[in-house]
Amino acid sequence: MIGLYFRHSGAPLETPQADRFAASLGIGAGPIGKRQLGGALLAAPVQDKNRARSWSPPRGPDGTYALLIGHIDNRAALIHGLAGKVDPACDNAALYAHCHAEWGDDCDNRIIGQYAAILWSPDDAKVRFTRSPISAPALHYWHDADRLIVASTARAIFATGEVERRVDEQKIADSLYLNYNEAERGWFAGVKRLPIGTHGHAQVGCVSTSRFYDAGNLPAVRYAKDADYVEAANALFSEATRAALQGFSRPAVSLSGGYDSQAVAATACKIMGPDARVLGLTSVPESRWDGHTAEHKFGDESAHVDALAALYPSLETRKVDAAGLSFDHKLESVFLMAGAPPRNAMNLHWCHEVRTQAKAAGCDVLLTGGMGNATFSFDGHGALPGMLKSGHWRALLREARAAAKLRKTGTARAVMSTAVMPLLPGGLFGPIMRWRHGTPPNTLDGGRAGGLAGGLAGGLPDWCPLNPHWAQSMNVRRRAEELNFDPQFRAKASSTAIRMAMFSGAATEGGDLSTALAMLAGIETRDPTSYRPLFEFCMGIPDDQFLRNGETRWLAKRMFRGVLPDMVIDETRRGLQCADWHLRLTRQRGDLMLEIDRLSEDSAMAQRLDLPRLKAALASWPTDTPIGGAASANILQYAIPRALTAARYIRFMEGRND
Repeated sequence: MIGLYFRHSGAPLETPQADRFAASLGIGAGPIGKRQLGGALLAAPVQDKNRARSWSPPRGPDGTYALLIGHIDNRAALIHGLAGKVDPACDNAALYAHCHAEWGDDCDNRIIGQYAAILWSPDDAKVRFTRSPISAPALHYWHDADRLIVASTARAIFATGEVERRVDEQKIADSLYLNYNEAERGWFAGVKRLPIGTHGHAQVGCVSTSRFYDAGNLPAVRYAKDADYVEAANALFSEATRAALQGFSRPAVSLSGGYDSQAVAATACKIMGPDARVLGLTSVPESRWDGHTAEHKFGDESAHVDALAALYPSLETRKVDAAGLSFDHKLESVFLMAGAPPRNAMNLHWCHEVRTQAKAAGCDVLLTGGMGNATFSFDGHGALPGMLKSGHWRALLREARAAAKLRKTGTARAVMSTAVMPLLPGGLFGPIMRWRHGTPPNTLDGGRAGGLAGGLAGGLPDWCPLNPHWAQSMNVRRRAEELNFDPQFRAKASSTAIRMAMFSGAATEGGDLSTALAMLAGIETRDPTSYRPLFEFCMGIPDDQFLRNGETRWLAKRMFRGVLPDMVIDETRRGLQCADWHLRLTRQRGDLMLEIDRLSEDSAMAQRLDLPRLKAALASWPTDTPIGGAASANILQYAIPRALTAARYIRFMEGRND
């Protein structure tokens, strides 16, 4: 964790405040060094507490001091490019300071990694702070006419005692509507968060930000042959996995039955060699789970993982059922460390348990495949509207015929539903869908569309726990429209828009949560599928590399046929996270009803949340797991855990335990 407190007046921060500022950064991170330099207090982790007193931040050749959290993947290339101007053994903060001195703001286009950095120039009293593209640890900031505070955790801002900690009500309302599209809006009133791929500059009480990286506007990548794309993708994926393993010796993989994590595990096994051990940890349902899932989905991915392990003797696999745990496992610890409520709390139990077991097994890094669906294993959705807009009629007809065959419908209807409908304005889309289906599309399956859900609650989606009156007073619908968030999760008008929607929410909110999970378990996390060169390659190649003759994920299938088990490559169902949610919540049902009763006595909570609807859903608890997409499933699985998570978060931040 890193932080800077600066007064333009030059007055130093008093010792008790400086100590509190540093101590807040050290929660979960270990000893923190701090140094006062010309009106600025800089703080960052040190290797041991004995170095804390003598610590000084690294300084670049231009006199600028640097702080950095995260990792840099292309250190060797950067050091080579600096041509002997930096010690190859320097830490990442010092390397960043030298890169900025050499290349200015363009250094962040040259550096590959996931990091946040703060630069302090005492000569001209300027502060520059940045977050890397694609994914990065968080940076929060607050300022007035004299003071500026920038830190990788919002709690450091409040530790000084000079800024009131007050939860942002608009953020709560928007988040319960699943609208996370206002990237600069953090969870506290008056405290902003720097978006990814953005520079912040501060001088004399003024802070300006500028985005230096646009993931939705990257250069096209074109090769002569289909095989060339596969060869390049394979090379980049291996490079990404090597970068993720750099500096680690005992990797674990959060391993599912899907392409993404299986590709990471298989590639890690190859890179580590036959004598090294790679630990695969797979979340599975508890043994008492009733096995109910929607069509085309499956909840236990054990067989797929076992098939992978049979191909790679160096892969040791373990099943993680996180028995007895639920959405509130370590929830207050997450509030403390992240300063934010998790979006999908129902997955917290296995996220924690996988990390806990990896650490207990002696592993020093956990590999994931979280961005695979937006990169190498993208399924090609959105290709047909793009073909229609660009006039690629032959390709459009080819894919429409394939879609018609799959859906057992006519080609014209397939063109209408897959190519034309996503391009229609909302004023036409809604009435057409109501005419076709009798209810607006309103789906949620782990944050993605997947069919038609049940009815609406007070005009709100059934997965939304907001009190309709409060939702109206907080203008959640108008804000969603202004921020380009679609609560109906209708199909996007291009493959780029679909992939941007996949990763933008995670990129915006993920910085705080991913850092918190890593610190709570004491193990680093790396995601090869979010490696920037791989991401840029996959965003730049033609849609027909992902979708060809109706075959989705065409790139991934060509990359990993023969590398992954055939049952994984040929699987057409989707694996479910926390398929046993009904079992876990059933054990808590009585306590949850009592909690809602207590919340009903709190006028502010009753104003925010539709508590009567949530209690009614708990009162009519189904015997078996309701199928995903049904109104009851959306209310029970999504609305109730999200409502109670938000309520507990607000009370935690207000210091209330009643």
